[in-house]
Amino acid sequence: MTPPFEYLIGHMKIKACRFNALIKSTYLLISMVVLLIGGCAGISHGPGERKADAEKGRMHSMSREVIPELVGSWKLISFHSQNSSGQKAYPFGSDAQGRITYEPDGRMAVQLMNPSRPGFASDDPLVTSEAEVRAAFGGYTAYYGTYSVNPDDRTIVHHIEAALLPNWVGTDQQRHFEFDGKYLTLKGPLLLGGVKWVVSLVWERLP
Repeated sequence: MTPPFEYLIGHMKIKACRFNALIKSTYLLISMVVLLIGGCAGISHGPGERKADAEKGRMHSMSREVIPELVGSWKLISFHSQNSSGQKAYPFGSDAQGRITYEPDGRMAVQLMNPSRPGFASDDPLVTSEAEVRAAFGGYTAYYGTYSVNPDDRTIVHHIEAALLPNWVGTDQQRHFEFDGKYLTLKGPLLLGGVKWVVSLVWERLP
């Protein structure tokens, strides 16, 4: 006759085995359901994958709108702004420097700089003063992203993905463009000091 204690231990082992078998069966059943749903409805992509797929689709559609005259690298020749009263200003100085690039696959990047902005007192950017950082920030801007062109109304839209100005990230910036031989002129609105200006940038094609 099995002693009561040994009988209890054996009974518990049997229950544990049955419970483990039940867990494995339930897991197998859930896995089969997931595979069945995935096979019928298609496995959904995460946010990053959906964004990448959407970007590929937009890039493909934009590539058909690219015009050959625009593709290439351009050097900034002049940059000024003008308000409604006709007043002119030079946000980055009269000798502003810059580069803009339009790639044939629909991507773009631009950088603008005031060459007269003062340097930092220290080579360590973490020990600069607030005034130094403000002057450096105010004399430089850059962003990149994709672009689309409407040849009929002579406009180009920069779809910004990353920018020095945080508020520009994810926005669309429209510019009117004109060609004059090897020169490209871009014009568009800009808010400076609470006043609405129209900026005009003249670029020269690089070899």
